[in-house]
Amino acid sequence: MPLQVLATPIGNLADVSPRARRALAGAELVAAEDTRVTRKLYAALGLVAPRVLRFSGAGMQRSAQRIADEVASGKRVVVVSDAGTPVVSDPGHLAVRACLDRGLSVEPIPGPSAAVLAVSVSGLPCAPFHVLGFPPRKPGPLRRWLQAQGALPGSLVLFESPQRTASTVRAIADVLVDREVCLCRELTKLHEEVLLGGASELADQLAARELKGEVTLVIGPGEAPKRELAEPGEGLRSIAQALADRWGVPRREAYQRLLELERSLGG
Repeated sequence: MPLQVLATPIGNLADVSPRARRALAGAELVAAEDTRVTRKLYAALGLVAPRVLRFSGAGMQRSAQRIADEVASGKRVVVVSDAGTPVVSDPGHLAVRACLDRGLSVEPIPGPSAAVLAVSVSGLPCAPFHVLGFPPRKPGPLRRWLQAQGALPGSLVLFESPQRTASTVRAIADVLVDREVCLCRELTKLHEEVLLGGASELADQLAARELKGEVTLVIGPGEAPKRELAEPGEGLRSIAQALADRWGVPRREAYQRLLELERSLGG
């Protein structure tokens, strides 16, 4: 039996295909991102849950080998995420790779994917598009991350918590100037919402709102952002941070080199 990689609903139970239902019903082991979520899915579908193995957090390498052992023994094993297609921004790839490395078959059972759905309704170019997962939480790392990802061609897809969405869109407006952004919230659910606009315009709208639910952002393509070393008057420490990002060295080391340069120039 192959390892089955099965997409689960991202909100609407009607999106479970007959094939997916049969696979869930026939599974002898389910490897799940969160066992509680998976058991609720089984209950909602009126199915009896088999053994459910938590496949996230610490010990995933050992769990991946255990999953491969079960597949090798002929067990019907299914990998799921909490919502959507496994392996897209979750740890399921370790189980897939463990099976492939041992010459075992892997079978995809297609279904919902928040990233693909968001691109499909965004109105933004989708060839190519890049799924980036969740961005950094802190402002400084977020801006540097956007600076780096903004150089990629095509549209960018990222996931964000509703509490941080407004500040993230504001950072997009600051770093990726003139890009269009599509906010996709609660896709396939009762309060589904799709908003498209310039990053600055969308940031202004979101600043006055309290968002709830799952959020996927699609950033349209544009010119790669220009990396400025520092604005006038920012000082050596800001310049050192920019150089540290560019050189891939600690800021302290970049700062010391700047001081040496300044002294050599008679500053």
